Amino acid sequence: MKKLQILIVVSVIVISFNFVKCSDENSQATNSTKLDTLSFSSSMKGWELYSWPNGNVWNYSILIGTNRLKTYDEVTTNKIAVIGKDSLKMLLNKFPVKENIFWIGEGWLSKCWRVNYGNLSLPDSNTKNEIINYCKQKELVLVVNE
Repeated sequence: MKKLQILIVVSVIVISFNFVKCSDENSQATNSTKLDTLSFSSSMKGWELYSWPNGNVWNYSILIGTNRLKTYDEVTTNKIAVIGKDSLKMLLNKFPVKENIFWIGEGWLSKCWRVNYGNLSLPDSNTKNEIINYCKQKELVLVVNE
């Protein structure tokens, strides 16, 4: 019963999100939804974080954890996606303490997807370490699957 309640709450949250996309300079989404209006509840299976380069900036997409593999299109067209590490930090601020977030890298993708995973990858080590340290500071459990 508790699992069903959690699933319903998470589903309502995910469905209620409008497309969120912003730059480092602008915390407002393209559809006028502000990042500060978002909130996340705890997910039994955690959350999956994906990243990919887009010119000189990085895109980040967060999906609720499940027992199935996501498709490339699911990841890159996800409604909970931001541009830039500052926007990612703003998004990470919305998670409850001790929440599990799994950052999926190309090594994991190549083993699990066994098909083309496009340009999904982890950013440079400085950016990656900055996000890792930020999650530690916010008491989030970030697992990097390289």
